[in-house]
Amino acid sequence: MAGGKDRRKGGKHSAEALKVQSDSIAKSTRLPVSLQQSTPEDTLGMKPPKSFSNIKDKKLRSDLSKQYISRKRAERHAELADEYLHGAIPGEEAGMIEPENEMERTARVTQAQIQSEVGVETARKSFELHLGGGRGGIPSLGPYRLDYTRNGRHLLLGGRKGHLAAFDWQSGKLSCEIQVRETVRDVCWLHDQSFFAAAQKKYTYIYDQNGLEIHRLKDHIEVNRLQFLPYHFLLTSIGKAGYLKYQDTSTGQLVASHRTGLGSCATMAQNPLTAVIHLGHANGTVTLWTPNLSTPAMKMLAHRGPVSGIAINAHEGGREMVTAGLDGHVKVWDMRMLGKGPRREWITRRPPSDVAYSQRGLLGVAWGSHVSVYHTQAPLGAAPPGPYLTQNFAQEVPLSLRFCPYEDVLGVGRASGFSSLLVPGSGEPTFDSSEADPFETKARRREREVRSLLDKIQPEMITVDPTLVGQLDTRASRADQPVVASAGGAGVPRAADGTPYARLTRAQRLQLDEALETEADTDLGADEAPAVPRKGVQREKNKARGRNSSMKKYLRKKRQNVVDANTTALREKYRREKERARHARHGTTPAHHEPSALDVFANVRGPRK
Repeated sequence: MAGGKDRRKGGKHSAEALKVQSDSIAKSTRLPVSLQQSTPEDTLGMKPPKSFSNIKDKKLRSDLSKQYISRKRAERHAELADEYLHGAIPGEEAGMIEPENEMERTARVTQAQIQSEVGVETARKSFELHLGGGRGGIPSLGPYRLDYTRNGRHLLLGGRKGHLAAFDWQSGKLSCEIQVRETVRDVCWLHDQSFFAAAQKKYTYIYDQNGLEIHRLKDHIEVNRLQFLPYHFLLTSIGKAGYLKYQDTSTGQLVASHRTGLGSCATMAQNPLTAVIHLGHANGTVTLWTPNLSTPAMKMLAHRGPVSGIAINAHEGGREMVTAGLDGHVKVWDMRMLGKGPRREWITRRPPSDVAYSQRGLLGVAWGSHVSVYHTQAPLGAAPPGPYLTQNFAQEVPLSLRFCPYEDVLGVGRASGFSSLLVPGSGEPTFDSSEADPFETKARRREREVRSLLDKIQPEMITVDPTLVGQLDTRASRADQPVVASAGGAGVPRAADGTPYARLTRAQRLQLDEALETEADTDLGADEAPAVPRKGVQREKNKARGRNSSMKKYLRKKRQNVVDANTTALREKYRREKERARHARHGTTPAHHEPSALDVFANVRGPRK
């Protein structure tokens, strides 16, 4: 009995043991997000759209309805969090310089005055780097182009005459500094501060954080501008030849290469919402490109001269675009109403050389020897907007502008160095540690890199309309419709109405297989039998010699059923040539023969020998 009482008091099922066990579980687990937050009132009783009622499969309809309601509630949670973090008091902009009366102008405030009013740590963020050019007889290695990492911690500089430098600009720790001894036209960080790309004289090179050359991209020749898509792991380039190329940095494959047909291009920007590439050309046009289209998704005439700068406003959700041209015009466009002209337009005293948007929607414009920052959200009017801040660089032309993420800092690349300007209210004060963490450790960076690779988005999902991806195809399949093979996806045969092969009946599958075999026989020619009998999918030959890899075999197998306009035209031309050769060999005339001027000499025989 004594032993039993002891077990009841201090055994493994006692109250103290259960408490210790519950505490250990609580440390390693957490409640789901849906239970941590209260459900918004406007999402209670929400119903899926009526288009879901056309789905006959009950399980599929239920799953799609749950996903729809969950997505709407998540969007509402994000809106509430954004209101609490960013816009607690409507109509008030935190961190902006506000004049005391109507006669004061914030553009007259100098950098020295701003440094004297802010804290010591913030004042240290305003500095200049003189990299030659009239100081001590050292020749200039510029003009310089620059780029910040996504978390705003590291800075990359690239001089025109071969100078490359990467460092942590807040702590002053230098990562690498090299001299490549050839022309450098542009620089760009990759997914983090571990790697960066440099567009040099002929090829594009990738270096690590120590300055060691990792790759030489031979497909990217004479590149002028570089951009990196972080969610797709794609490095895009445009150069003198006018070819826009997408390089997958995770697999090393060249995803797409599009010929713009508009000559050399030196202006490129990406939309942070849709990952669409915006190009500005020498004839004043602006084109929008995606990797799955060989022609521009949109093309418009923006300026009467060459386009010198393009920037997309991420604060407005990627719906606002600004363009600058050598005609002196700066135009602000609404992406939803491009056909109705610019939303705002003004003329600078000198032709602008570059434009850039901050995270809070401030616009930086480099014109002549000045850099002006505008607040484009001011009320619209006939007069141009007054500058928010202005900085003059004596006898120098700023070439590159970049706002530092999560900091009130504007980086300016000049002919003789680099300048860091304080722009109050330009940076986002809050950050998402899962996206970009300025204080991340080495272990945290590795974990984020692995998660980014697992969540990598395929290039085929890049579209101009972001709402197109994920929509439901409500076209119902009909049994009485003819089944015809089509390019419904990545090499997957579909019916004429878009029904996948797996959801067809047995009779429809047999009819589809017969259509595929007939199409294959037609492609080979009417009087020519296939070398290998077609049963389902043709097997890939395993070649032991040559540069044949598993990736190339996979890509060829993936492309064998894809039908586009060029493939259809080539097949039709090949069929006509075969038909013409067969009739010429048998001396017959095609049934639908079109008369030609050379038909007069068809029956003329040569002289007898």
